[in-house]
Amino acid sequence: MICGYENGCMQEVERDCKRRCRGGLARCMNGLMILVGIIAGLVLAAAVVLLFINSLLVSVFPLVLAVLVTSLAVLLGTSAAALALPEDSAKKQCLRCHFGGLYFGIIGTVVASLLAIATDLAVGSVIAAVLLGLTAFFFAYLIVCLLFVTLCVTDS
Repeated sequence: MICGYENGCMQEVERDCKRRCRGGLARCMNGLMILVGIIAGLVLAAAVVLLFINSLLVSVFPLVLAVLVTSLAVLLGTSAAALALPEDSAKKQCLRCHFGGLYFGIIGTVVASLLAIATDLAVGSVIAAVLLGLTAFFFAYLIVCLLFVTLCVTDS
């Protein structure tokens, strides 16, 4: 039985379970992860767009390609970790708790970076700036979610 993740504790161990559940319940609340991810994403997106519009970020194709490869590596790594962990382990439950936000960041990063790669990333182009901003936003969100998942898994 994993405290904080099951529907209820058995009555004979309820007091002990509630004591142990306090940390588990706090780990699974991912509202802070979402808030920090959105703030980090907006800050990084604004910085990337400003650098790109002012022609200070010229060669963006290798960066977008590296972001795409990184997001696919995170997708494969987290999926492999989820399959390798035992079903009733606290680490797997922790991964399940944060997978929604993590996969949102992964899918958003993959789609935005593929769209950015498919278009002409000319400096000064509004479409290129918007796509780079979206890619930066989702990548920052992905990194924040990955940090929260790592903290949760190493804590449990």
